[in-house]
Amino acid sequence: EGCTYQEQLDCSGCKNGPGRVGGDCELAQCIRSKGHESCDTCTIRCGKVTGRDRVPQERLRQIQAYREHQAAIARKAPLLGKWLWILFWLVIPGVLSSILINDTVTEAVPQFFLPGHILNVIVVTAKGLILLRLSSEEDRYRTAGICMLITGAAGAALALAVGPADPPAWSLLISIPAAVVTYVGEYQEYIAHATVLTGVDNWLSAQWEKLWKWFLGILLATVGSIFLAMISPSLGVLVALAAALGSAVISIIKLFYLYSTAKTFRAYCK
Repeated sequence: EGCTYQEQLDCSGCKNGPGRVGGDCELAQCIRSKGHESCDTCTIRCGKVTGRDRVPQERLRQIQAYREHQAAIARKAPLLGKWLWILFWLVIPGVLSSILINDTVTEAVPQFFLPGHILNVIVVTAKGLILLRLSSEEDRYRTAGICMLITGAAGAALALAVGPADPPAWSLLISIPAAVVTYVGEYQEYIAHATVLTGVDNWLSAQWEKLWKWFLGILLATVGSIFLAMISPSLGVLVALAAALGSAVISIIKLFYLYSTAKTFRAYCK
């Protein structure tokens, strides 16, 4: 009856509010567990009762922190929803460029080599710039964007230097570091998605973190298949095929999560 925080907390009172059965008040749970109506009839002067006057203040602090967090999400949701949606739709030209620069396709139709690589550079550059645009809301997007731009530049350099012919041995000096940069960028992008979703969709945030672990597992399997092939060629091929299949599955899951992430922020704006 003496609480002065009821109006600020929009609280219906201890017994009907946080202290009700199933409520979140630890003090009320303690009282019920010991068979008392209030702390006045309890002979134990524990820390809960001596600190009970601070409980409304803590509840008010939590409410204010929650409102500030929601306001921050509302502020950045339009930008994230817009650019993540564009990032999702870049998948279509990205898939087209992958088909055009595929070795089998370029061997059959060499004319597709240059247009395919040009489209690939455009798509990769666009992705990098979008990730850099998102860095205003999460720093990890900046690292992911820079890695994407480096990957695009390396791909363009190899395409111009080598052409449709079989790549020479020196091309590994570019392709291997570029692959490392690509994996670093993937990690930063996955964790950035997980971070911006925290407090918005915690389940989807956790799925992005899990997906990175699966991505890392596929990477290790791919590297391991190379060493296994030296010992047992047939076993190495099987592991490589399994890694390739796993990589395709992860790409599909990533696409679904990216769609869900963009849709989540677009819905939040509405």
